[in-house]
Amino acid sequence: MSNLVPLTVIKGAGHEFIPLPQGENATTADFHSIRTKTESPAYFTSGFYKIEAGPQRPAHYNFEETKYVLNGQIDVLDEATGITHHLVPGDFAFFHVGSKVKFSTKSSGFAFYAVTRPVRAPHSNLQGREESTSKL
Repeated sequence: MSNLVPLTVIKGAGHEFIPLPQGENATTADFHSIRTKTESPAYFTSGFYKIEAGPQRPAHYNFEETKYVLNGQIDVLDEATGITHHLVPGDFAFFHVGSKVKFSTKSSGFAFYAVTRPVRAPHSNLQGREESTSKL
């Protein structure tokens, strides 16, 4: 079948490759983005979120995002309800357009995310790690 499209595989995408910017306690690291070929084309970007103890990090969403916590704890204050959610490994959160939150942690946290926006913070430490062909 000539219309099959091969997957994209990025080797070695992990928290050890994501340094925090100088003087910051949280960062996003986009590692893959495409313009979708669905009925309503949009951007689909994925990457990692890393946070360490420090001041709260506000976020007001003008795109959708899903976060899946891989390790540590990420606290999310939902400003719409006043509830702080304590996300731990295995927890999943969905942020709607219009969500307004504050992220924090007492130790550290690491999550995978997928968002409906183009690349904002390219993950320079993963450049050149895309495999040209998939091997199982």
